[in-house]
Amino acid sequence: MRKIIIIFLILLPGLELAGIIYFFNLYGWWFLLYLILIAILGWQLINEEKANALSKLTGLMSKGGNPADAIMGSAKNLFAGVLFLFPGVITDVFGLLVLLQGSRGPTLKKDQAYKAPQDKTTDIIEGEFHREDKEK
Repeated sequence: MRKIIIIFLILLPGLELAGIIYFFNLYGWWFLLYLILIAILGWQLINEEKANALSKLTGLMSKGGNPADAIMGSAKNLFAGVLFLFPGVITDVFGLLVLLQGSRGPTLKKDQAYKAPQDKTTDIIEGEFHREDKEK
């Protein structure tokens, strides 16, 4: 498995360069515009995720959810943004697949949510109240 990853990392820049040359010859300046727009969108995705990650995490934890869901969702979006920053079609496709990957998201499940104790004994006494002043 380690050898496959190393070979992929060695071949990826060459494949990306070949793809850039092929698509630039095929589409011309429109492909350059595509690369610039995807890089801008990747940068914007990273910045928005950095700004919203902590609020997502605290909001989910305050509702009693699993913080790992929020962390993994943020990490997934950050990784997709980084893939969009690299010029080339292959990393863009991988970034799109990571971004569109079905995730559970920050939803609360019935067994994860915090439940208050269902105690029938409370400190509330129902009834009427009137004050009687002591006479001096």
